[in-house]
Amino acid sequence: MINLGEKIKQLRKARKMTLADVAGDKLSKGMLRLIENGKAQPSMESLQHIAKQLGIDVSELMQTGEVNEIRELYKQVEALRLAINNEYVKEKYMQLYQNLLDLIEPYVKEGKLKGQTYEEVSLYETYVVMRNRLKIDESTDVYYDIIQMYEKVHAYSKILNVYSRLAIYEFEKRAYEAALDVLIEAEKYVDKYDHLIGVLEKLDLYYNITVMYAAINENEKAENYLEMALTIAKEKKVIYRLNDFYRFLFVSYCEEDNVEKAKYYLDKIHAMTSILEDPIELYVEQLLTLFYINSIEKDYEKTIATTFDQSFLPEEVYADSNHFFHGEYGYAYWKLGRFEEALEQLKHIRMPEQNHHPIDLVRLYRSYAIRALCYFEIGDIENAKRDILYAVDGVKDLKDLYDKKFIQEAFQKIM
Repeated sequence: MINLGEKIKQLRKARKMTLADVAGDKLSKGMLRLIENGKAQPSMESLQHIAKQLGIDVSELMQTGEVNEIRELYKQVEALRLAINNEYVKEKYMQLYQNLLDLIEPYVKEGKLKGQTYEEVSLYETYVVMRNRLKIDESTDVYYDIIQMYEKVHAYSKILNVYSRLAIYEFEKRAYEAALDVLIEAEKYVDKYDHLIGVLEKLDLYYNITVMYAAINENEKAENYLEMALTIAKEKKVIYRLNDFYRFLFVSYCEEDNVEKAKYYLDKIHAMTSILEDPIELYVEQLLTLFYINSIEKDYEKTIATTFDQSFLPEEVYADSNHFFHGEYGYAYWKLGRFEEALEQLKHIRMPEQNHHPIDLVRLYRSYAIRALCYFEIGDIENAKRDILYAVDGVKDLKDLYDKKFIQEAFQKIM
């Protein structure tokens, strides 16, 4: 453990400075003596003052022989994390998870990650996350210890990130209320450390709260947080998360059949996607374009004629999301009475593991209802009943949306 007091005393004496010299006008000599003797813990503000008086950077007070070693490990880990963010093939990124775990685990076992510095806490968090992703240990209690560690090293923005991770774990279990409770708990830290928390972390938090309120049909509260986030983004002139918010608004207005607003936000999405030049953003924009043609323009021939180049992404990226594309094409063929062609589009649809929000889930279950209606029209009643029962069961506990009503009406027709 870093003995701060002893290090301060050694540095003071090496510089032939008295207690009064180092204490200056912001600390008493008595308090500095307590700190040097290990009987009082200095605040970050006190440490910064002491470092300034000693003529060094505050980070030097925290350094030991191990600190440099930990710092080098931190750099290696961050490089690996960046590689993971740019890897879409499951087998490859799972191997990178294992590589990260193997890199950090010896330091955990040797007790070198004590949570005394930001790097130590961050490394320990990464270790815990990798164990979760590799399904070695999926318990979440340890994250609350990590939150306390981040608070001790004054990394308040990171606290919000940990809470968001906890919320995602609940979200993936479709425990939407529990996920929302976690995020509301995180919001208390914004109230407590507002000026010390970064804009990006606030936007992440408000976006996640928006999405979660929408998941439980609390639309007014969702809109309030959405407005808070957009206000911050405009005031600070940051584009981070803007496209996520635009997509959320776009889908909401499509559900309401609000032609003007849906077109307005689709144009925003087009413009933002052009700026970001991100292949995944472009891929999602393509899907929303089909969504708009079907939901707002209702020009089903145009839907069928609208095709996209998807060669810019590995197949692993769009393998699951393509079910949404097939759902939109299948819907258009069904509306045109071209049932066999609709069935061809919908023959391989399935529920991907990573889709957990009610808006996404209901849209996917709608594809099963459309397939059931097509089977019904061609006289295949057995398959029609199978698919519509699956769709109805899938949406029974989800929020009431237009697509849920569509599924229930299809059930009435077929059954």
